[in-house]
Amino acid sequence: MQNPTRRAFLRTSSALVAAVALCACTVSKSGTTTTVTLNVAEVVDYGNAILSFGSTAVNVSFVASAMGTANLALANTVIASLKSALAAFQTAAGSSTSVSYDSASVKAAFDSILADVEKVDTLIISVITGTATDLSSSVVSEAKTAAGAAETLIDLLKAMVDMSGPRLRAASADPNAAIGKIAVFAASQG
Repeated sequence: MQNPTRRAFLRTSSALVAAVALCACTVSKSGTTTTVTLNVAEVVDYGNAILSFGSTAVNVSFVASAMGTANLALANTVIASLKSALAAFQTAAGSSTSVSYDSASVKAAFDSILADVEKVDTLIISVITGTATDLSSSVVSEAKTAAGAAETLIDLLKAMVDMSGPRLRAASADPNAAIGKIAVFAASQG
């Protein structure tokens, strides 16, 4: 019989390996230095899908109404900032297929993406999931589905550099399915 500490270690290690594989990033350690390598295409794909979700969602009448004028203006500012952060990340990455998160320009651009997607989560997703509970229609249903997909992609982006507890839950999610759900939402509202 294995001891509980060893079992917990093995379970955590297995989850970490799965998370790293699914996030398509690599983590290497040399002494006390840990280097995280990010898959550029995935960061850009996830970021663009969240950008598409946010841009579409703020134009849905029940979302815009529930957000109010001030939060709607703030959401539009965050969407513009996310677009700039994605462009900065692509510039920092250049033609590379993967980049080190430890690079100052990559880290700054990626951290900006993370900050912006967090704001999308608190400004837009929370409105859809919170206010839409009393509403029912195909638009509301599609918005809720897309909001869930955006949350998945946000968690996957965070998991690329934070391989601890809560982020590991997202590692088993299918990013392509999430991107597809957002594409359906954007197409149906556009």
